[in-house]
Amino acid sequence: MSSWRKTWALIAKDIAIERRTRESLNVMFVFSVMVVVILNFAFELRVENIRQVAPGALWVAFAFAGVLGLNRSLAREREDGCLEGLMLAPIDRSAIFVAKAAANLLFILGAEAIVLPLFTVLFGVNVLRADLAVVLLLGTVGLAAVGTLLAAMAAHTRARDVLLPILLLPVSVPLLIAAAKATGGLLDGVGLAGVAGWLQLLSAFDVLFVAASYVLFGYVVEE
Repeated sequence: MSSWRKTWALIAKDIAIERRTRESLNVMFVFSVMVVVILNFAFELRVENIRQVAPGALWVAFAFAGVLGLNRSLAREREDGCLEGLMLAPIDRSAIFVAKAAANLLFILGAEAIVLPLFTVLFGVNVLRADLAVVLLLGTVGLAAVGTLLAAMAAHTRARDVLLPILLLPVSVPLLIAAAKATGGLLDGVGLAGVAGWLQLLSAFDVLFVAASYVLFGYVVEE
C-alpha cells in the first residue's frame, strides 16, 4: 500500500470514529457557541461599535474550541491503545502526522462552519463571505498543524488537559493576531489586497509550522 493510501486510510478511520461518537465536533461546537453568546452579551453592554470587536471574538471562540478538539484527538488514540498500534504498523511517522492534522483540520472547519451563521445573527456582522473563507482556511491550517504536534507532545503527560492550552496558545499568538487583523480589515471593506501583509504572515506561519511539525512529529510520539 502506498504512503498516500495509508494516510487516507487513517483519515477515514478518524472520520468514522467521529461520525459514531460526535465527540470532538460536539465539544467544539458547544464551547464555541457558549463563548460567542457570552461575548455578545458582554460587548452589547460595554461596546458601542460591536463590529470593532467582532474579529477578536470570532478568533477567540475558534482558538479555544480548537484546543478542546485537538486535546481529544491524540488523547483518544493513547487511551484506546491505537497510538501504540500505529507506532508498530509499517507506516511512516510523517504519514501519521499528515492524517491526524488533516482530520483535525476537517473537524475544526466543520465546527467553524456551524458557528459562523450563529455569529452573523448575534453580532450583526456578515462573516459568511468568500474572502473571509481565505482567512479562515489559512488560520485553521496553522492551528491544526501546530496543535497536532503539541497535542502529541501533551498526550504523553498526565496533565495533558492543562498542558496543551499552555503550549498552544502562546505559540499561536502571531497566527491569531494576523487572522483577527485580516478579518477586521475585510469586514471594514478593504478587500484582500488591503490585508495582503496579514495574509502573507498567515501563510508564512502555516509553511513554517507545517514543515516543522512534519519533521518533528516522529520524535514527539516516541516514548
